[in-house]
Amino acid sequence: MKIRITGLPDEVDHAATEIARVLTVIETSTPYPCRGNSRQVRLYLEARLP
Repeated sequence: MKIRITGLPDEVDHAATEIARVLTVIETSTPYPCRGNSRQVRLYLEARLP
């Protein structure tokens, strides 16, 4: 499955870590800045059920 996480960089890192505790993460992208003047980033994960 593909998952997109959007939020502040620290929130995104924490969420990705928590998801990895539940799912098997196959691939993680680098954080991409959101459009405009937002401080938020997007992170993409590819994961599967354990």
